[in-house]
Amino acid sequence: MPRVQYDAAVVGAGIIGCSIARELAHRGRSVVVLEAGEVAGDTSCRAMGHVGVYDDTPAQLALTRFSRDLWDELGPELPAEVDFVRWGALWIAATEEEMSAVERKAELYASVGVPAEFVDRRRLAEMEPNLRPGLPGALWVPGDIVIDAAEASRFLARDAVASGAEIRTHARVRSLGADALTLDGGESVRAERFVVATGWRAPELVPALPVRPRKGHIVLTTPRPGYVRHQLSEVGYVQGSNPREAESIVFSCQPRSSGRYLLGATRQYVGSSTEVDPKVVERLVARAKQFLPDFDRLPVERTWSGLRPAGPEGTPILGPLPGRPEVVVAVAHEGIGITTSIATGRLISEILDGRPPSIPLEEFRPERFGIRAN
Repeated sequence: MPRVQYDAAVVGAGIIGCSIARELAHRGRSVVVLEAGEVAGDTSCRAMGHVGVYDDTPAQLALTRFSRDLWDELGPELPAEVDFVRWGALWIAATEEEMSAVERKAELYASVGVPAEFVDRRRLAEMEPNLRPGLPGALWVPGDIVIDAAEASRFLARDAVASGAEIRTHARVRSLGADALTLDGGESVRAERFVVATGWRAPELVPALPVRPRKGHIVLTTPRPGYVRHQLSEVGYVQGSNPREAESIVFSCQPRSSGRYLLGATRQYVGSSTEVDPKVVERLVARAKQFLPDFDRLPVERTWSGLRPAGPEGTPILGPLPGRPEVVVAVAHEGIGITTSIATGRLISEILDGRPPSIPLEEFRPERFGIRAN
């Protein structure tokens, strides 16, 4: 079979890779996506799907705010199965001491123009009557969205193909050369640039990348419409996602239009196993009961776990690999990958086109993390 020359070969067809391919195809670039399994077959089909603004670092705040705006623009194009719903988010203080974190969050959001509103205990009880009585307050962020991450990935893939991209599944990339990559079967695929978007598996192709799998469990309940009306997260959620912490269990509950609820969030460094740990699920439900006292009365329909691609600082690594400019990485999105996927697609396409980036990229570039080509 003759070799084919592409402008770009994207490795990985999760939500990040599909978003990148879509942006490149929309801009008239010839692009092929090479996926070892199926589209959205790994992390992207195991995620909760909260599209929100996160503020662990200034860089994270800028990226998530930009990306949520892009999701807003895309919303009218999304088919029903993506389940795009603007539930809004409540960041809840569990104690009076945590109200200072709510206040800081409110001030920070106001400083960058993200609409948000302080909610006192009375208003919080009215907005979410099944929460534990007496919770002191929350930050209400009305613009936050919930999507079905797997269906969103598949939509992005279809849109990329409709714009001229090629997606090849069950095509595992074995190595990256200077002008071609090699598949497991020995086939070479030539391209001007290569984009590595393989999530927690990225070090298999680029060993220098400081990315490792971080396991998370999710509980799906049976339907009980109206039990929770907004995306709920404890205000300590971001601190609980700190990549330096070996393990964390924090409260996050997400409503779906089906009347079901997704419960998270756990984080563990335990290798690459996705086997469900019943003890972790028990601890997750126990944490939820601290906010929703009768949560255990909702029958559990299913539990699962997935692996997030965790980097060293909780911010993605985006840009050309030092020493190998033909290789561009888009990795280490950890728990914000669903939110930031659309922005990542836009930014990577700008990098490949040599255009000025939509937001500053200094904090995301590989060289800032000491990464060098092997």
